[in-house]
Amino acid sequence: MYKCKLCGNTEKFIGFAKEKGNALIYQISDKSSFWIYNISDNSWKSAFKPLKCFYCGSKKIINIF
Repeated sequence: MYKCKLCGNTEKFIGFAKEKGNALIYQISDKSSFWIYNISDNSWKSAFKPLKCFYCGSKKIINIF
């Protein structure tokens, strides 16, 4: 879990996410967009790197776990 040191936000951040594993893929009818949902199983792996706070823009993000 991450937290912004400046404003205390623990909900939304801007950054990168890498996910690997089984997924459900939905295509929107105009065929220009997709929604992907990971299925949590033994093959699912993820990594997150928050770069800045969504609310105040601070880059002072700490991992609180």
